[in-house]
Amino acid sequence: MGDSTGSMLYMFGAIILLYIVGVGIYQLVLWMKKKWKDRER
Repeated sequence: MGDSTGSMLYMFGAIILLYIVGVGIYQLVLWMKKKWKDRER
């Protein structure tokens, strides 16, 4: 039982980490697009 709860916790942590990384990359892409638009003007 203890082993399964540990792996579940690992899975949960991995999902949270992936979510944070994904949101961070998305924000970075939006910011870069904004920068490029400003440069074109």
